[in-house]
Amino acid sequence: MTQSGAPGRGRRARTIVGPIQHLDPIRLSPGQQSYLRRRRRADVVLGSIGLAITALPMLAISAGVMVTMGRPVLFTQERMTQDGRVFRLRKFRSMRAVAPDGSDDDAARLVPFGRMLRETSLDELPSLWNVVRGDMALVGPRPLTTDYSGRFSAEQFARHTVPAGLTGYAQVHGRNSLAWDDRLTMDQEYVRRVGLVLDLRILVDTVTAVLHRRGVTDEDGVSMADFPGPQSTTDLELIGPAARGSDADGTFTCRDREDRIVLAGTATLLEPGLVQLTLRLGEGAQDAADTLLDEALLLLASRLRVVHRAEWACLAPGEEPGPELAASLARSGYAAPDAPVRYPTADLPPAQVPEGTPALIAFLGIPEEGFAHPHSMTTDSKVSPT
Repeated sequence: MTQSGAPGRGRRARTIVGPIQHLDPIRLSPGQQSYLRRRRRADVVLGSIGLAITALPMLAISAGVMVTMGRPVLFTQERMTQDGRVFRLRKFRSMRAVAPDGSDDDAARLVPFGRMLRETSLDELPSLWNVVRGDMALVGPRPLTTDYSGRFSAEQFARHTVPAGLTGYAQVHGRNSLAWDDRLTMDQEYVRRVGLVLDLRILVDTVTAVLHRRGVTDEDGVSMADFPGPQSTTDLELIGPAARGSDADGTFTCRDREDRIVLAGTATLLEPGLVQLTLRLGEGAQDAADTLLDEALLLLASRLRVVHRAEWACLAPGEEPGPELAASLARSGYAAPDAPVRYPTADLPPAQVPEGTPALIAFLGIPEEGFAHPHSMTTDSKVSPT
């Protein structure tokens, strides 16, 4: 799917290419909708009181950040909240811009004072302003970066049926130590059960989690690993492609829950970060909704990021997808090499592969800072979230 965007780094404005984000909002009961409206008023009052009470501690923390890391004191970043609306989250900085060794590794950039802020969640205090503004609530699914737009399945993106939160159901059940699919499943469960009793329980459990400093990081680093996308969905299961070196031939099959093939083909790692694909539709794609095929391509992209650390995917030279598959590939961010588009990265797309010119190319990496991000979104159901 293409979308016009602002030029990046002085380049002439061109069309930004990227996958659309499907949204299938969860139906909230009238009682839940009424509760969310009443809770909004409580968030304003409690958030304002919180800002007043923590004003002096925040001044002290600001001084600590300036001494240990310099300016700016606050870290701001675009995040997503209810219905996928984008806002700028405010937190105290916990990392240097560049590590002493010149690297951008998170572990090397994190300073002891910043680690303490993270472990105690004091870095979150400026986010109370986002609560007062209406960007967030005190309780809700944690707001995730816009870099992940287009990587969620429709059911995962249903976490955005309600406003994002300063703390949430997943945060009191593991925080960043949870696997992504588990974390997003908990977010969906929260949306289905949202209410006063659950919110009060989460607020109490948050105090316990912070005091015990549980789940601040995942097992491999100082922060949560990047979200690669779903590894399975309610409707589909992807088998393969396997990792290189496992005697695999790169074949994959995506089946629906009736065990019919929706999408199949091969994925060949041509060089680090570049995967070449061949694709064919199965009997499960016949008369299926467009969203099912989009979901199959989403699962494939997610698996390629995990197995091959893929930054680019290309359709093999000579491949001529039929109208249905071609339309789904376009919605998934694939474009012809000569198309007048831009990708959200400074790297150039692969113009040639060993067999010739790729039929189509897609960028699977994280959009780089300074480049416009495609934020296309479509609602798959007619259910109103509020």
